[in-house]
Amino acid sequence: MNVFWKINTSLAAFYGAVTVGSAAALMHLLRGSIATEQLAVLLSAGFILAFHVVVLLALSAFDKLQQQSPWLSRICACAMHIGLWLFVYTLVAGVFKLPLHFSALAPLGGQLLILSWLALAISPWIRK
Repeated sequence: MNVFWKINTSLAAFYGAVTVGSAAALMHLLRGSIATEQLAVLLSAGFILAFHVVVLLALSAFDKLQQQSPWLSRICACAMHIGLWLFVYTLVAGVFKLPLHFSALAPLGGQLLILSWLALAISPWIRK
C-alpha cells in the first residue's frame, strides 16, 4: 500500500472516530439542550461522514480500481475528503457558531461529493 492510500485509510479511520465521538456527545452531553433543527443538521452531517468512511476505506482496499485508473481513484478520494471537510465542518460550525463558518461552503462540499461519486462511477471503465 503506497503512502497516498495509507493517508486515506488513516483519515477515514479518524473520521470514524469523530463519528462515534460526536454520536456519544449528542447522546450524553447535548441531549435535551439542543434544538430539534440543530439536532437534525448534526445527524445529517454525522450520517454523511459515517457513510463516506466506509467508501474511503473501500477505496483503499480495492486494488483493482487502483490498478485500472490509479489517478482517477486518487482524485475521487481527494475530492471526497475535501467535500467532507467543506460540508460537514460547515454544518457543524453553523450549529455551534465555530470560527471560519461560511455557509456557502456546504453546497460546494456537497457538489464536490456528488462529482466524486460520478467520477467513481466511471472509473472502472477507464484504463491506465
